[in-house]
Amino acid sequence: MSVYHYYRPTQRSLFNELMGDFGRFDRHLVPFCQGRTSSEIVNTDEKCAVNLNVSQFKPEDLKINLDGRTLTIQGEQEVKNEHGYSKKSFSRVILLPEDVDVAAVASNISEDGKLSIEAPKKEAIQGRSIPIQKQEAIQQNSS
Repeated sequence: MSVYHYYRPTQRSLFNELMGDFGRFDRHLVPFCQGRTSSEIVNTDEKCAVNLNVSQFKPEDLKINLDGRTLTIQGEQEVKNEHGYSKKSFSRVILLPEDVDVAAVASNISEDGKLSIEAPKKEAIQGRSIPIQKQEAIQQNSS
């Protein structure tokens, strides 16, 4: 009877140990990274709104651009100190619905770093009745 039936030695390699370390690092890092720039999109009959948590960025580090119906929100922050240099950034690209009034898009940021971008919907064109005029009445009016 073989001992390997009950006990299988695993081969330990530097690669397997490194990947295990990355897995542990990732599990510790995820709670710190989640929710930093979380976003929410609300699309109702009255308006379309985008809400982002940008509390890690200063207002001057943010850029909002609208090209047609494409809304681009970017944040970039560089930190230099005696210990080194770090940079963090994010980007969101959102295609606004066709019925949004792009000329009326507005944004504001709260004290706690909640960025809100809102655009009202265009008023729906209501159907109307078009009266039919007689040919004779049109000719008499033009003379």
